[in-house]
Amino acid sequence: MSVYDSNNKSFYLKQIFKRAKKKRTERINQIRNSIEENGFWEDFVEWRISTITESRISSIERSGKKWFKVQVKCDYEMVCECPTLERAVELLSIFELLIVDLFYSVGWSSWASQDSLN
Repeated sequence: MSVYDSNNKSFYLKQIFKRAKKKRTERINQIRNSIEENGFWEDFVEWRISTITESRISSIERSGKKWFKVQVKCDYEMVCECPTLERAVELLSIFELLIVDLFYSVGWSSWASQDSLN
């Protein structure tokens, strides 16, 4: 699967959304229970030797309402805030997949820019 397909520019985004949805369904209850118990959920996954993705969703207050902060870190950090847990878990899964896909498909590494690797 190519990140960029000139015939269908949204192909990759549609595919990552499907993959993220499957991941979200499998773990939403686990995440909900952890947030209710601890105020946050976190996970650490080593997907390559010495390459670990840190994922976290925490409950926050925004304009007097409960929101959810999503953080995914692996050499760089992706963060967003969501009004629902369902959307937070969906974006969490997209960020996790995106980090790995960028590394393997485009060659985004933590130690060098793409131009310096060529």
